[in-house]
Amino acid sequence: MLKIRNGRDFVGGVTMICAGLLFIWFGRELAVGTSFQMGPGYFPIMLSLLLIGIGGLIIVQAVIVGVEESEPEVWNWKAYALVIAAPVGFGLLLSGLGLAPTMFLMIVGVATASRYANWRHSILLGLFLAVCSSLLFTKLLSLPVSAFGPWVPFIGELI
Repeated sequence: MLKIRNGRDFVGGVTMICAGLLFIWFGRELAVGTSFQMGPGYFPIMLSLLLIGIGGLIIVQAVIVGVEESEPEVWNWKAYALVIAAPVGFGLLLSGLGLAPTMFLMIVGVATASRYANWRHSILLGLFLAVCSSLLFTKLLSLPVSAFGPWVPFIGELI
């Protein structure tokens, strides 16, 4: 009989496997294709299989490696709320602000929930990722998203 040495990681691994199986089930009607002629279901299925594999590795680690005994940590409810609200905020602000300001606000906003994040590093990370994602998605991939939206007209007209 296996002894679970780290219950938190075990539950996390099982959750990842369940999420991967759920995504495969939802995408079961999409054509997968091959790696040279990918169908619409290829990428979601591969990501789901990767998620299942990582979940399996986490479960194995939870069975093999024990956890150090320490005092239970207080739950950081601010972190939970911000991590859940960030994708919603991203979806609501993207069309108005554009990709760069929205990325910056989401990264800096979510970083405020961490006890370990420094505000200077969070701002630098937000700027770096906003610039890189704007260049990647608007210029290199030519996706139909603007770097700066109509709510930021003074910068949007310059670029």
